[in-house]
Amino acid sequence: MKSKKKSTLTTDIIGIFCGVLLVAVGVISAISANAGRTAGMKDSQIPDTAMTLVGTAEGRNGDISVQVKADADKIYQVKILSEDETRGIGSKAIQNIPKAIYNSNSLQVDGTSGATITSDAIKNAVYNAMREGGLDAYKFGLIKTSAVSKRVEVDKKVSAMSAEEWQEQFADWDADHEYLYASYWEDEYPEIYASYMANADNADHPSYLDAFPQLKSIYAGYPFSYDYDEARGHNFVIEDVTETDRLHKKLEDGSLNPEIFQKGNCFTCKSPIMTAIANETEGRAYAWNFATMMNMVTEPVSCYTCHGQTPGEFTVTHTYLADGVGEHLNYIDGATLSCGQCHNEYYFAPDTKATTLPHTSIDTMHPDAILKYYNELKGDDGQPFTDFTNKISGVKVIKVQHPELETYLSEGSVHRGTFTCADCHMGDMTKADGTTTKNHFISSPLDNPALIESTCSKCHANLQADVEAIQKKTLERTRALADKLVELHNAIGAAAESGKYSDDELQQIRSVTRDAQFYWDFVFVENSEGAHNSALTAYCQDQAEKLMDQAFDMLK
Repeated sequence: MKSKKKSTLTTDIIGIFCGVLLVAVGVISAISANAGRTAGMKDSQIPDTAMTLVGTAEGRNGDISVQVKADADKIYQVKILSEDETRGIGSKAIQNIPKAIYNSNSLQVDGTSGATITSDAIKNAVYNAMREGGLDAYKFGLIKTSAVSKRVEVDKKVSAMSAEEWQEQFADWDADHEYLYASYWEDEYPEIYASYMANADNADHPSYLDAFPQLKSIYAGYPFSYDYDEARGHNFVIEDVTETDRLHKKLEDGSLNPEIFQKGNCFTCKSPIMTAIANETEGRAYAWNFATMMNMVTEPVSCYTCHGQTPGEFTVTHTYLADGVGEHLNYIDGATLSCGQCHNEYYFAPDTKATTLPHTSIDTMHPDAILKYYNELKGDDGQPFTDFTNKISGVKVIKVQHPELETYLSEGSVHRGTFTCADCHMGDMTKADGTTTKNHFISSPLDNPALIESTCSKCHANLQADVEAIQKKTLERTRALADKLVELHNAIGAAAESGKYSDDELQQIRSVTRDAQFYWDFVFVENSEGAHNSALTAYCQDQAEKLMDQAFDMLK
């Protein structure tokens, strides 16, 4: 018979051993959990030039806080201060991303598979830390930059001319200049040309006014209130702008819309011929009238727009874009800048009529900064810049254009560090000789099964469902806010007629409504319906609703 005393002793020893084992496992787990949380040099090795900076960004389960030690040229250390990401998933990014950022001295690092949100949050937190510390974070590659663009050379020998002289000089401009038409590609790059011409298959252009009848009130007093169709694509841009009723519909007195005689700058993004002439005249062509320019432009968006006179290289031919990104020109991929030349928020300068962007860097692309820019910009009358006055409410409205560039590059974008516009909307194609090049057929990534399988599926189990969920939420709220905005315009109009409000009171209400409509329009006219930057989209809609509520309160 075994001794009870001996049995108890054995049990105690086993218990102690298990306890020690559990402690050891806990220590090992803690060490493992902390592995990678600090990457880079030891504190004693970091030079005195380095700043110690702290930044935060939203992860999957909450804020991620980081500490960064860096100067203008180098990242010396990245430390995760706090996070609450999922163990075994987000924790992989916690271990990998700081090390990757330090090793490459760049924020342009691949995310951890299965932990994209956490990966992006760490990169954004490092970016926020550097920006708040006064460092140029874009220098470290937060935005994908594989190929940089060069700025087009502008001919400074062209002197100012009258419209008649200008028309005569450039009547045969396209024949006299060596210029890359799309037809040039037909001989030199037949497969690229064929893919470009495939864009002509899109002949549908449904009316936004049918889909959103609220626009007739929201844009009341502006030509978009009676003709506003969805664009058909690059091949049709000249036809779409010259045939629209915004130009040809007769006014109440039977006369044609005077815009047809005033604004040649409407062709800014419609033809590389317009772009090249604007460059040769150092921007003076923007002031020539529409009818004259209409006789000049025969080529829609094509080779020169993105490549200048050098096939295969990116060239910013629209000089206002180079001005609009300023010192960050070389920190944005050429493929993104090529698309951003036309897919942006712009206005026509009151004095020169030149196409101009309301920002001078990536940091000033945010809608808050753009609204501030417009509210401080003065028009011809010395009042804040306005595109039109709403004839129902008297609100001086900023008509937002199509801010895809600003939306995609602004904070909140989860893909700006990993993809260019071309990566998602052009894709690759294999030529007859077996080499790979960019497909010049522009499409939604949802219509590119090969792209989804090879790239998108790494993070999205069902890309179609993910995008549809974002767009459904965006459109539902856009419609609800449009109804509220119509109600607000009508209420302001009624208030003005009632005589119960002073001019100062009405001005304050109209000013708040102007800002509300700006934020609403920033989302409405951006063509991704929230998919390019769902965080920024939600922010703009929140701001729009908050300002509408404020205006209603002021009316009470």
